[in-house]
Amino acid sequence: MSGLPGRAAEAHEGAPACPVHPYGYHLTPRVNPVGKHRVFRDASVLGVPRRCALLEEELMEAERELDLLDELWVRERASSGRPLTALAGMGATTALVIAAVAEVPVGGFTGIALGAAAAILAVSRAEAVLLRTRLWRIRDWHKRVGVPR
Repeated sequence: MSGLPGRAAEAHEGAPACPVHPYGYHLTPRVNPVGKHRVFRDASVLGVPRRCALLEEELMEAERELDLLDELWVRERASSGRPLTALAGMGATTALVIAAVAEVPVGGFTGIALGAAAAILAVSRAEAVLLRTRLWRIRDWHKRVGVPR
């Protein structure tokens, strides 16, 4: 044991047990069980919760340290640029400009704009899923065969 306070002991003489996370953060488990790609249950805006001793102990107890390394590897290599999404955006902009030049009625223009926005969101989501799946497969391959030098 590391000597850290047990779960649900959020306060020690009035001071929070974890100086990084807000009161009540560690009352529920934050680590997913083995077998899931995502290590942490809750999604942070930045992707990974802030590091603290209680969270590290929970990772060690769940034996998910290597899974966290894999998840971080995938996140590091996920590109920020998505060419298919950019092409969908350019196509939507072109459709809107053509509709504006052709003086399409307001209802038709609104329909084109909503359809274009939905298409951009769908393409963006599909592209993100494809990239993430590809990176997980590469990571799995590296585990089985080894990392090329």
